[in-house]
Amino acid sequence: MSGARWPAATLARNANKPLEGWICATMWPTVGLQSRSRWFDELYCWTEGFAASTMQRARIQLAALAKAFALLERERARQVGVTLSFGTVERTLDAVTDTIEAYRLHAHRLCVLLRGQVERLRSPYRVSGFIEWLRAHQVPVGYRLAAARIGMEMRAIDFIAPDFAKVIAPASKRAEYWNDFALEARAAGLRLERTIVAGIEDTAQRDLARGSGFGFGQGHALRAPYDPPSTGTRAGAGALVMD
Repeated sequence: MSGARWPAATLARNANKPLEGWICATMWPTVGLQSRSRWFDELYCWTEGFAASTMQRARIQLAALAKAFALLERERARQVGVTLSFGTVERTLDAVTDTIEAYRLHAHRLCVLLRGQVERLRSPYRVSGFIEWLRAHQVPVGYRLAAARIGMEMRAIDFIAPDFAKVIAPASKRAEYWNDFALEARAAGLRLERTIVAGIEDTAQRDLARGSGFGFGQGHALRAPYDPPSTGTRAGAGALVMD
């Protein structure tokens, strides 16, 4: 996947142990399957050449959150979605809430996708309290499903009660499979009109997702991703700034 890239060395705390690899990011437009509406552009981040530790991943997600608000503040995007893992919320809750508070006038234009395993939570009350806090700030709270079957994610769905969800497009090209997939999503309590199907790479997948009743999609068959626009941000000492 192409995208903007920053040296992973910006994550290193110890100059004697340089970190090799890259931090990458791209913007995925989230567009309507049943209409031509455009919901938000997701700032999607990943690493190449190294596996980020929990705290390094938290720093990347915090930088993405700040970048999202910079895009909104400078009118480079209408609405932006970012992912925060349960581990990031647990370990850096104050930094996350401070960032959102600093841009509270733009908070309603942010969408947060949570991800993680409920059984691995150390402080469930911190995450549940954060979810309530987001909703009080009019920030839609979504959940990014990672398991192969939606039913395997019931604990997280029940825990978050997401306003929207993101699933990966099934590989099957059979309409019956997609209809069963949509039925499973409904049975899990997800609203199809607020569910995003990611990874729609051809017209067949697009038509199947639309025909199954899903509301939104991401993928090359819908709208190509693009590099995060520059916001003219400058990094402070030791900071990771995506610009």
